[in-house]
Amino acid sequence: MHRLDTPELLDEENAPQSDMDRSLRDLRRFNSLAGGGRVYRKMVRRLLGDKRNAVVIDLGAGTADLVDSLGVRAIALDFNIRHLLYGRERSHARRVVGDARQLPFRDAAADAVTSSHFFHHFSPEENAAIIAESLRVSRIGIAFTDTRRHFWPLLFVHLLGVFRLVGRITRFDAPASIRRGYTTEEVREIAPRATVENYSPYRWGLLLWR
Repeated sequence: MHRLDTPELLDEENAPQSDMDRSLRDLRRFNSLAGGGRVYRKMVRRLLGDKRNAVVIDLGAGTADLVDSLGVRAIALDFNIRHLLYGRERSHARRVVGDARQLPFRDAAADAVTSSHFFHHFSPEENAAIIAESLRVSRIGIAFTDTRRHFWPLLFVHLLGVFRLVGRITRFDAPASIRRGYTTEEVREIAPRATVENYSPYRWGLLLWR
């Protein structure tokens, strides 16, 4: 499939609250049941090892469920304050509204910068800038992961929509996010110094040490 950059409904600031809440719950279930959370934690462990009291900034953190699952000092960054406010009473992460392309943190502010299912939102040039900014504010390195653009995950999310197992926004956004995603080879072209590997099911992971 060719990459098709289609805006997603959840990115809109005026999305109806009930639809937005359902979509955020869908994303949390995807992270829990479809391997996103497992791959994310595995990659961060590879980056940080057994370092205790680490500080991790997660980009496009949404509800902060993934960075919360690390058990570290967590900072959740998202451009949409409504996403950050969802479920905040059950989270220990500090929440920051900001732009990943111009991070509001000093140099070496955290041990690591991470993201999950976030890379596809940006062009190759924007992602190169995000990687540079993430390295600037990290002391050890960065760990990014996202879904690979591939027919099988696209078919899977279409079936979820057909059987109404996800909300209205997710029925549109999930196929759109896969179509605007990157292949492993494309990620390597964007970040030639990084270690970029495939993970099951149909995910890629990027590790880059300072």
